[in-house]
Amino acid sequence: MRRQKKWRVKAPYVALRQILAKELGISEILAQLLVNRGIYTADQGRTFLGSELDRLFSPWLLKDMEKAVERINLARQNGESILVFGDYDVDGITGTVVLVLALRKLGCRVDYFIPHRLEEGYGLNTEALTRAVEQGFKLLVTVDCGISGAAEVAAAKQSGLDVIITDHHEPPARLPAATAVIDPKRPDCTYPFKELAGVGVALKLVQGLYERVGLAAGEWEEYLDLVCLGTVADIVPLQGENRILVKHGLDKIAHSQRPGLQALIKVSGVKSESMGTRELGFALAPRLNAAGRMGDAALGVELLLADDPLQAAHMAEALNRGNQERQQVEAKVLAEALAMVEAEPAMADEKVLVLASANWHPGVIGIVASRLVDRFYRPVFMISLEDGKGKGSARSIPGFHLYQAMVSCQEHLEQFGGHAMAAGFSIPADKIMDFRRAVNKLADEILTDEHLTPNLDLDALVDLNELSLATVRELAQLLPFGHCNPGPVLGCRQAKVLHCREVGKNGSHLKLKVKSDQVVLDGIGFNLASYSEMLATGDSVDMAFVPSINCWNGRLSVQLEVKEFKETGEVCVAAPGERTELLRQALHLPEEKIYESMLPLGILQWCWNHTGRGPGLGNTCCDFELTDYRDCPDRLARLLQVINQGSCSLVLVESAAQAIQVAVFLSNGESAWRQQVLAYHPLMGETAVQQMINQLRANGAKVLVATALAPVGGICFDQVIFFHLPYHPEECQINHWQAKRVFLLGGQSHAPEGREYIRAMAPERETLAALYRLLRLKINSQGQGQVSKRELQQCLQEFYPRAAGLATEIGLTVFRELGLLEYSRQADQYIFKINRQVRSDLQNSPTYHRALHIKEACQRFQQRFLAAAGDKLQQMFCSNFKEE
Repeated sequence: MRRQKKWRVKAPYVALRQILAKELGISEILAQLLVNRGIYTADQGRTFLGSELDRLFSPWLLKDMEKAVERINLARQNGESILVFGDYDVDGITGTVVLVLALRKLGCRVDYFIPHRLEEGYGLNTEALTRAVEQGFKLLVTVDCGISGAAEVAAAKQSGLDVIITDHHEPPARLPAATAVIDPKRPDCTYPFKELAGVGVALKLVQGLYERVGLAAGEWEEYLDLVCLGTVADIVPLQGENRILVKHGLDKIAHSQRPGLQALIKVSGVKSESMGTRELGFALAPRLNAAGRMGDAALGVELLLADDPLQAAHMAEALNRGNQERQQVEAKVLAEALAMVEAEPAMADEKVLVLASANWHPGVIGIVASRLVDRFYRPVFMISLEDGKGKGSARSIPGFHLYQAMVSCQEHLEQFGGHAMAAGFSIPADKIMDFRRAVNKLADEILTDEHLTPNLDLDALVDLNELSLATVRELAQLLPFGHCNPGPVLGCRQAKVLHCREVGKNGSHLKLKVKSDQVVLDGIGFNLASYSEMLATGDSVDMAFVPSINCWNGRLSVQLEVKEFKETGEVCVAAPGERTELLRQALHLPEEKIYESMLPLGILQWCWNHTGRGPGLGNTCCDFELTDYRDCPDRLARLLQVINQGSCSLVLVESAAQAIQVAVFLSNGESAWRQQVLAYHPLMGETAVQQMINQLRANGAKVLVATALAPVGGICFDQVIFFHLPYHPEECQINHWQAKRVFLLGGQSHAPEGREYIRAMAPERETLAALYRLLRLKINSQGQGQVSKRELQQCLQEFYPRAAGLATEIGLTVFRELGLLEYSRQADQYIFKINRQVRSDLQNSPTYHRALHIKEACQRFQQRFLAAAGDKLQQMFCSNFKEE
């Protein structure tokens, strides 16, 4: 029997899941999968599911991009020789090729250099820079390296060699004094997406260069195949811009005209029609990586630069032979490492494995470290020794951040760099035991037994009757899969085993039929034959599986690819993250309130007189600093930056639904204050509202996410942040909070959605006619009828997709004022009677006139708000945005 994993079912966010499903027009299963992948708002969901290239951020948002483009253009104009200095892995190889091809296209004199892994090691080295100067290069541009090369950059500068760094690794406290340092992770860089691969950063530089010289907007897209390959190979999060680049790059690779890529695909045995991230990561990338691991990575660069198909085929064959050699060496090193652990029982008990040998090829120790992590499920540091020095690679598990760990133990290391899960380092041989003790002491403080138990993460528990063909097809919208965007794994409790048998070579796989809720589905469990003894016919089991669509004899059916079985009753659902009870209450909504929660409260100004909950007009204090971020490319990223600047922030949002989305986003981040987030919306219970107020008065929160109707007058906030585009002047009252800073995040990009909500607020003539026709279809001979709230909303949503319960109530109120009907409401049903003798004109309805007036007022206000800028905008806040 294989080792059992701990099943962790992701916490369900019921209200958020329902909101996203409604706003994005998707199933609740897909909505929950988005939430599990860190997609908490409708804006994020549209970006994730759409992944259009025009959603990529401007390269000019990267710190030092202007400096880099200027210096490269100067070199181009002066005919200076440029050297591209890349890393020896696939990310560095592809990034080097992208930059070389782009610079050649611009007419630059350019060459490249990749350091030899065994002879020179990772990153910039003084000897290579000295040779560059001797060869007449005036400018050096790094790819996927250099951020830790302060000393080398300083030496190059003294020799008259300018250096531009493009990197994506964690920056040290001291940045190199280069001509430009482009790294989205540098602390002073406000680029919204921080997780680009090295090739992605190189592409950003190309975008800036092409835009500056006036090339067509899409010229850089010819490099998407290379960017896709490098991004997948580097195992960076497949979210945000990485997802967009990979999604579009996969098709480019499948139909690539590059002789080098064509030859690599052929020698790897991959069919173009089945090209996906798995094929890139496990077939193409290892062969391209083999050159750098076993010797000189320049062969990989030459392959991708090749114009001649015959030469490309020869180079691809050489890479394939190198990969075979790498596999043999890897197997030998793995066997020796396992023997080493078995020979030292004390080491096997340590939370971090630190292994070293002079027999190990430094090019494969990273791969072997990954194999050992899979086997022992603990962080592993592998070190190759030569002449008293060690070159190391490390791999980790969730909960143990490698880079931070090496910072804590840096007195034992010479150099290091990397990420949370993978890193490289160098260490003197006589420091290895000290490092082993230090890193294990740190691990004892950080890692618990729970950290060291392998997990199988399940996205959700479902009933088998939820898995229709349409739903399973819909899950394909999550493609392409990769790091931080894994394929969906679902779970089912108490599935009855109808049939089970061993199949495949040596009977290693399982074929089965299972039944739940009268639904019978086929299942296949690869390499799960060891479970056959526990799967007696008629027994019930819990299953973890990936749903897929099987085609047999032209018939499509849902099939379950089973990952693991458990005895029933062992699976439990995780509680929602670390958040306060108050926030949990704010994030809960009954299902019947979901549509109501999505209506922007700024367009409800006309009914404030009835509720008594509006802020009311007052004298607005003008003693505040107004910062205009209305055109920022990513308001969530900007929101985090702004909150970090203040001691206590009020984040104003347009609706209860948006309050829930933004509050979940803030409380699930990595910020130290994520447990100090509160939320308010008018659908909360009175007790929860009072508790929220009490906590605010006791200075018990860092952030309050609230709608404009928040009853928090008199509570001081350090800063007020308008996350949304306001709909009405009374939303812009800031005198109640005595804030010294006001930030505007909602802008022109949110105006189309705002216009849709304004249109949907109340039905107009054509829509009212359709609503009345629906009611006529529901009556009996006496003119009496009954209709559900959902039926009325569906009628309105044919005209206004964002119509909510308010529009229904307005429509029925108009009919009542015109004498056309009388109605009452019982739960979600409307009981009504139509007066068929009455004929009336819409002009006779005060509610109809008032709704039209408010819609027009909201539209005018948003236009004025968006048109205002600078001092004019500040003056408008001080004058309550009164009409001029």
